[in-house]
Amino acid sequence: MNRKTTISGFQFFCMIFLFEVGTSSLYGLASDAKQDAWISLLLGSLFGCILFYVYIKLYELFPQQTFTKVTQEILGEYAGKLVAVVYMIYFIYIAARDLRDFEELLVITIFNASSLILIGILMMFIVMYGAHKGLETFARANEFIFFLISIIILIIVGFESIAKIYQINNLRPVLENGWKPVIKATFPLTTTFPFGEVIVFTMIMPHLNKTNKALKVGIPALIFSGMVLIFFTLKDIMILGVSGYERATFPLLTAISYINIANFVQRMDPLIVIIMVIGGFVKIFLFFYCAVTSSAELFKVKKSSDVVYPISFLVVISSLWMAPNVLHHFKEGLEIVPYYMHIPFQMIIPTVLLIIALIQKKTKVKNEMEGAKSEP
Repeated sequence: MNRKTTISGFQFFCMIFLFEVGTSSLYGLASDAKQDAWISLLLGSLFGCILFYVYIKLYELFPQQTFTKVTQEILGEYAGKLVAVVYMIYFIYIAARDLRDFEELLVITIFNASSLILIGILMMFIVMYGAHKGLETFARANEFIFFLISIIILIIVGFESIAKIYQINNLRPVLENGWKPVIKATFPLTTTFPFGEVIVFTMIMPHLNKTNKALKVGIPALIFSGMVLIFFTLKDIMILGVSGYERATFPLLTAISYINIANFVQRMDPLIVIIMVIGGFVKIFLFFYCAVTSSAELFKVKKSSDVVYPISFLVVISSLWMAPNVLHHFKEGLEIVPYYMHIPFQMIIPTVLLIIALIQKKTKVKNEMEGAKSEP
């Protein structure tokens, strides 16, 4: 993992799409906005693009540096390392949260008799294998996964259309309760999850084969992902209704159970299982990779693969200890994490770093111009 790795623009696009859509599509995003949830997602994707633009501008100022190195470049060795350590912990924690999401998802839907720790260990073995193979191998795998997920989505939508289970009246009336519920559902929850989580790509962008691909590919990929999530939200509400969408733990999984074509085509849950397993792997891997890379840089480990095992141990243990049950886990993810973790790490700190970096750049240019004028 230490050698110079490069990824193409299309691989970057696939990673962003799978990261955003892979697991987020399973949940009832912005359900507090009821039938206007799609509007909250539209606004969330807009704010997400603004955040991603901030991350991209930081990358363009320091194109060869990962985010944890950028903090040291801007804030100095000691303050920068302190911020980098906190981000390393953040990456580990979110990887553990995503692993717990994956564990609970499989236990609730398929493996009811299995333990969380067994599922968590099995998933981490796969993630560790991917980490040892490296980012380039993972990026190539994402190209295949992208087409696989796209085909599955088309199959699901096709069968739902043939089954005629869409009820467009479930989307009406638009803005029945005004803008307040929509704005409340948008910020901070929908903005930070899933769109603000693209902070992980500040650790991936230095591996792009061309610097300009970050903006040219990254923003369109996020917009496309947002449109797909909006589409999923619209179709889930049309199938389940507002009350069904709010009550369902995994609306996409519930909606697909409504498919029944001539009492022959039904029980298509395995397609959703494929999406949840692949999506869980992609998301956990990216946060895990960021945690491994940042820890190796901070502690000056020659081979970053040497920290794969201790980081994976921390992720598995943290996923089990962070909440006593699934209800507490979901409550923590909705009421605590967005406010006390996502807002500072996704919004405040990167924005402040960008402002300081721009000021430093302007000051440096000004001093160089003054120095050039003073020369005889």
